Amino acid sequence: MTSRIGNIVLEEGALPEEYFRCILASLQDEAFLRIDGSWKLVRVFEENWKELSELQRAALLPVLEASYGSFHDWIACFVISGILGELYRDERAFGAPCRLRNCRKETPRSFVPHGFEHMAGDPTNEGLAQRALEELTKMERDESEMVRGEVRESLSRLGRRESKRRL
Repeated sequence: MTSRIGNIVLEEGALPEEYFRCILASLQDEAFLRIDGSWKLVRVFEENWKELSELQRAALLPVLEASYGSFHDWIACFVISGILGELYRDERAFGAPCRLRNCRKETPRSFVPHGFEHMAGDPTNEGLAQRALEELTKMERDESEMVRGEVRESLSRLGRRESKRRL
């Protein structure tokens, strides 16, 4: 199904609104979020980001945040955190990982550093990058070793990128 949607986007040069609304509705359906592979619909947005309208992006953001901790499949959290940090990578999306780091479930919370890492590594927005780094650093105090381990990995990758940039 996702490849069919991708083909339609290629043909039309945009994600048709009816498809967009159907996918958003699915991402708000608890039964759908429990299905293995449900994350593949989130990938439709990642793979077709340039074809989404600004209105679609604005409507998508709160749905991604609201559904984040409800997916059965951890891959959805990884993809969503990447979308927030790498594709949105702006002020409107910054609040989402700040709130998601308080998610009760350990596994979804462990992917929040991934989003902050992308924001913190963005040289085009120094203010946002600094704030994302501060939030990522705060997560070093998380109660979960899994989360703290992801934070350490993100900080390490950021440090290596910064060292390469200085060369």
